[in-house]
Amino acid sequence: MDIRFRPPKKLDDKQWKKVKYLVDHGFNFQKVYHKEGPIWHRERYPQNLEQAKEFVIKFKDQAYDFNII
Repeated sequence: MDIRFRPPKKLDDKQWKKVKYLVDHGFNFQKVYHKEGPIWHRERYPQNLEQAKEFVIKFKDQAYDFNII
């Protein structure tokens, strides 16, 4: 996990499911960027599981591929 990761509360199952989904898809809370014109902006991580699913699709090119390690 990246140093910026802040874990959810222990009993917050919904947030832990979101974290697991993101990590399982190669997002360890590293910096993720999107481009607007010539400028790159840092993307915020999703708030819930539904947003996480869209996030994974949109930024799949920035996910870590653990199979090559």
